[in-house]
Amino acid sequence: MDLWFLQAARVMAAKRPRRLSATSTLDEVVRADADGDSAADGLDPSLRFTLQLARGLLSYGLPAFRVEDALERLADALGFDIDAFCTPTALIITLQNDVEARTRVVRVNPGGTDLARLSALYELVGRVERKELTPGDAAKRLDTILARPSQLGRRGRSFAYALVSATAAVLLGGGGYDIPFAAMLGLLVGFLEAGAQKSYSLARLLPSLVAFVVSFAATAIAVQGFAVRPSVLLLAPIIVLLPGLTLTTAMVELATAHLVSGTSRLMGAVVTFLQLGFGVALGRHLAELMPSVSRITESPELPWWVHLAAPFAAAVGFSSLLKARREDRLWVLFAAAVALGGSRLGGWLLGAELGAFVAALLVATAAHAFSRFFDRPLAIILTPGILSLVPGSIGFLSVNSLLDGNVIAAVETAFRMLLVAMALAAGILVATAAVPPRRSI
Repeated sequence: MDLWFLQAARVMAAKRPRRLSATSTLDEVVRADADGDSAADGLDPSLRFTLQLARGLLSYGLPAFRVEDALERLADALGFDIDAFCTPTALIITLQNDVEARTRVVRVNPGGTDLARLSALYELVGRVERKELTPGDAAKRLDTILARPSQLGRRGRSFAYALVSATAAVLLGGGGYDIPFAAMLGLLVGFLEAGAQKSYSLARLLPSLVAFVVSFAATAIAVQGFAVRPSVLLLAPIIVLLPGLTLTTAMVELATAHLVSGTSRLMGAVVTFLQLGFGVALGRHLAELMPSVSRITESPELPWWVHLAAPFAAAVGFSSLLKARREDRLWVLFAAAVALGGSRLGGWLLGAELGAFVAALLVATAAHAFSRFFDRPLAIILTPGILSLVPGSIGFLSVNSLLDGNVIAAVETAFRMLLVAMALAAGILVATAAVPPRRSI
């Protein structure tokens, strides 16, 4: 009899839904068996899941038109009607069926791109659309995904900042002494960014604070006689904070008639440029008050293989900053290679500015083909590829020229920035029309 009860207990335990531990990975959270006591397909659970999904997609870098398309596809799969209006910082959603309707307005705090969470959300939405999970069950898993801390700690992100800064110094034409100084300043920027995550007030001042610290340090290093290029040493550590990707996304939204979201994102990019410009001007002015020293020595030339390896080393750093999964880092390197080859080809065919269209077209086409063939999110290829092409450094140079009183050069550089951003947006839209993605995420 005892053996019979033991066997019955084993059978019941096998049928009982598996509960997730606190150490479960994002993939385990998504792919676990459905809970038997989850809420049925009702309006309230569906609205809760839709709101949380939209909040996550906006927080992790998706443009408004992709979020709205994803929500409409989800509502069609659940059998509801939806009206969604998304901006970078807020969303309004109405979900209704034949009996009732629910409307919610949600404030969203913009965040950085998180490719690991986007992959988890992509798979979770797919399971809901295939009716493998109810909206109530999916909402619980979504809360777990959004609340899970990043696998890359503050030290890891700081070292990723240092790697990106060092490789950016190479790509910007720096010499042998620019690389170690840029790496040290990039590490400092990473520590400042980690500290800003603990304080909302400090996060608001982060662009100005980082620009002030880097500008002061770069100018002071040059004044003390080290053979460095101050412009390279200034731009390389803050290149991650430049809103070039935000500017490109704004152009895509404006081109797709999402005027409110596009205008808001565009003005956000402009304000970030101005914050960086203020910090640079203040730091440079204070550093120039220090007594200058004659140049100590000349900067050594870099070997050819350093210039060849720099773009791929930068892609490794960006894969960490974009929080890509380990198995996706090779795809990030592939995206960097496509962007590099596309920029060279586009520059040879159309010139530096219009050549960005060719590069964006190749990157977006590769991203859409990857998404359709492997059933994975577009952002795994699209975000790091476009990030390698964005005109953030051009916009910063425009602000820098304005601070130096050279208004004509500032206007010319700003026009180049907008032209490159529009070329990137056109390449993305043409690729979307030529190779439609499996899903909008």
